[in-house]
Amino acid sequence: MTSQSAKTLLTLDAEAVASLKEGINFKKSQEDGKCYIIYKNNDGLRACKNQCKHQGGLFIKDIEDLDGR
Repeated sequence: MTSQSAKTLLTLDAEAVASLKEGINFKKSQEDGKCYIIYKNNDGLRACKNQCKHQGGLFIKDIEDLDGR
């Protein structure tokens, strides 16, 4: 039998949430230094680890993607 548990990986205070721009945002956890990508639009926020599943590297803001898509 496998048990499941919930764990908070990243927390943002109200000021940090308000400072997020529409589209893609890069944030680093103050607790453990891990990096996350947060996508903000009219529907709310979505977040995921900033780590490529194939090679383990971090995604970066691409100069060709200036409008945050």
